[in-house]
Amino acid sequence: MAFLDPIHFHGPFAFFGEVNTIARCAYARDEGIYLWTQHNDQDIYIHYIGETTDFLKRHREHLTQILGLNYGLFAPNAVTANRPEPIYGGMWRDRSDDPLTNGIEAWNRHRGMIVPYIESLRVYFAPTSIDKKSRKHIEGSIAEALRQNHPQDKRFYPDDNRTYTSKEKLCYTLRITSDDVISGLDEEIEI
Repeated sequence: MAFLDPIHFHGPFAFFGEVNTIARCAYARDEGIYLWTQHNDQDIYIHYIGETTDFLKRHREHLTQILGLNYGLFAPNAVTANRPEPIYGGMWRDRSDDPLTNGIEAWNRHRGMIVPYIESLRVYFAPTSIDKKSRKHIEGSIAEALRQNHPQDKRFYPDDNRTYTSKEKLCYTLRITSDDVISGLDEEIEI
């Protein structure tokens, strides 16, 4: 099995604040793969895995979805409290007859938790120089490895997070490093 160029997750970066923000980082306009993480004093857990052609632009889109509660909302202290389930599942998951009313009611109930949740996210970014299909395959392969190899570490990564992998394996080994130890992130995966 051949090796691809390794990827390295830099970070953590924050959505907003004075230092180490996505907008002010050296990778703001880069393409790559990113991890949202939640943490306590000892451990960092993967919460979401994504890929993008523009790190900052994609996170502007994510921020809109979080603020509007289209995405799920999780407790800012989810890891410390060992509470992996969402406070609110997000309007995209609502299959009721009236998701609009439900969404507005949820926003009224939980609006005080939205900014603290965003503050709790630590984002890691691995710049890449590969085509979108390969990048999506690597994103999906990281998610698949997390789900299959680390059942205890994936508890803060919702089962219905959508990722893509190619039907056929590419027959490469990918080495993965990070600025911090991230629970459930393998150092090598077969893609």
